[in-house]
Parts: sequence; C-alpha cells; structure tokens
Amino acid sequence: MAMPTDAPGFDTLSYARRLKDAGVDEKQAEAHAEAVRDAITQGVATKADMARLENKMDGMATKAELYRAMWLQTFAILGGVGLLMKLLP
Repeated sequence: MAMPTDAPGFDTLSYARRLKDAGVDEKQAEAHAEAVRDAITQGVATKADMARLENKMDGMATKAELYRAMWLQTFAILGGVGLLMKLLP
C-alpha cells in the first residue's frame, strides 16, 4: 500500500494502522485509506504535471516571439516598400 512518489503527503500506511488500532478489519482499513488518498489526490497537480505545463508554456512563448518578429519584419518591409514608392517617380 505504498503511496505514489508524486502524490501529495498523505500517508496511507499510517492511516490504515490507526484504523486497525481502532478495531477496523485490516482489509477494510487498507481499502478506506486508499479511497481517502484517491479522493484527496484526485485533480491535484503533481511536479510532473507542472513540468509538462511549464514546457508547453515555454513553447507557446517561443511561438509568440517568432510571430512577433515575423510581424515586425513584415511591417518593416512594407514600410520600406512604401518609402521607395514615394521616392520613385
């Protein structure tokens, strides 16, 4: 009944032991501890989840910077073309 390494700090073994010490059947205590752990950790972001999100956001920022650079170059080219058209007869 080991806790996953990326789960937040809920000690299922200690919880099950406390239930057993209070007279709860061992199988019931273990099942209850696992159910409580699952309920607590469901939807909780792990370090791995956060790392994946950070990598995705880094990629999005890189794309945004590339698009910004492309737009700046486009406007610079259009501005240069417009200037040439004014200067040429």
